[in-house]
Amino acid sequence: MRRLLWLALLAALLAGCAGTQTDPPAVSSPWPGTESVTVPALMYHHLDDAGGGSAVISEEGFHRQMDLLAAEGYAPVSLRALIDYAAGTGSLPEKPVVITFDDGYASVYERAWPILREHGFPAAVFVIGSSLGRDTYKDTGIPIIPHFGAAEVAQMAAGGMEVQSHGYDMHQTADYETGPARTDMLPLPRETEEEYEAALREDFSREAEALAACGVEEIYALAWPNGVYTDRAEELLRERGVAITFTVDGTRVNTVVRGDPESLYGLGRLNMTDDTSDETLLAYLEMTA
Repeated sequence: MRRLLWLALLAALLAGCAGTQTDPPAVSSPWPGTESVTVPALMYHHLDDAGGGSAVISEEGFHRQMDLLAAEGYAPVSLRALIDYAAGTGSLPEKPVVITFDDGYASVYERAWPILREHGFPAAVFVIGSSLGRDTYKDTGIPIIPHFGAAEVAQMAAGGMEVQSHGYDMHQTADYETGPARTDMLPLPRETEEEYEAALREDFSREAEALAACGVEEIYALAWPNGVYTDRAEELLRERGVAITFTVDGTRVNTVVRGDPESLYGLGRLNMTDDTSDETLLAYLEMTA
């Protein structure tokens, strides 16, 4: 009954923020008789005190939300810890939560990472390989929000930040491209299955090379650009050792089952901004507790 009340509260809060969400959360049920845990996942992008937009949070707002996690007894865990648990070889603390960042903005290194270290929280950042170390858009030179580079990756990795994949060049900005834009990992219009698979393989190889140049030896996690993907894309990633993937679905309850690695694919995340009230965050956390 308690969970149902929290599910109803979160649905109402999210509906009030988005104005369009009416469906109840999708709950993945564990197998009967197996050990499982629900793991909320938070999604951040860029930190900027000016705020604004659906991918920005102020440093103060981020700090407050990390303080709230600590005060409520939540224990951020690494992606490796989730993988080990799902493999049946590891354990998780009470009230686990995952903290993630998309895109690889320099502000994650400059602003978020010191706050995470202050709290002793692990986190993961999913980088766009073609933007590593850049402050201009790859081919056209248009100014973009600065992204951290290899030196920052090395420092963060040594301090508990997992640097993983958001694709190499499959999260393009349409307005900055000179031709058709691939804004996510879905097939392009009129692209054949063979062409699509070749593009996915090429992108993964280029991402692996870009991260290897920064000292990241293995890609085992990926956040789908815009949260969308195909079954074939997921199959190809699994073949290349990707053990955990994330979407942008903030209504999904992430049930991770011990001994079931399949339970790590397509995990949902709640998008975090300054507009995310403490009540909304707590409702989401309690929904998955």
